[in-house]
Amino acid sequence: MTKRQAKARNNKGTTIAESPMILMVLFIFLVFPLINLGAIGIRSYFIINSCKEAAHRASKSLTYEQAAPVQLANNTPAITVAEQTVQRYMNAFTGVKVQSVRSGIVTVNNNTGVKTGPVYAPLSGGSMYGNVYYLEVELQATAEPLLTYNGGLLGDIPGLTRPLTIQTHAREVFENPKGLQM
Repeated sequence: MTKRQAKARNNKGTTIAESPMILMVLFIFLVFPLINLGAIGIRSYFIINSCKEAAHRASKSLTYEQAAPVQLANNTPAITVAEQTVQRYMNAFTGVKVQSVRSGIVTVNNNTGVKTGPVYAPLSGGSMYGNVYYLEVELQATAEPLLTYNGGLLGDIPGLTRPLTIQTHAREVFENPKGLQM
């Protein structure tokens, strides 16, 4: 065997010997962060969708803050419906935590288009005509990464080294405007 043939054989073995180190670096710096990004994306979707669902269900309530003086199946106030919907939705998933849920009333004048609110109390008396009333639900929650890293070279990155805080809101037309006074 010549020197040239021996040298060629040695070069072939180095690729196999170095590939585990390259794969380890690829997994640590590329694959695991992409898995975390996917998990944060899914959890963010859960948070946003729970806010939309809360606004949708709460907008069908008879009243805003206190129960109506009639015995009906949907007699729960809008504020309570929104909070219960968010909690029920979030309890079905891991890695998400609710920090706050607020429900307010947004008024849009039909003639001028001027928007006022959100107001976080029942509307005072007066004419309910000439306006469109929306129930707005504001939600603040955190989404935790699937795999948490301890800072180090990466620094402090929300969604990778610590939970990502998400604030979202959803708005639906309130179906019983007179109920906004209760």
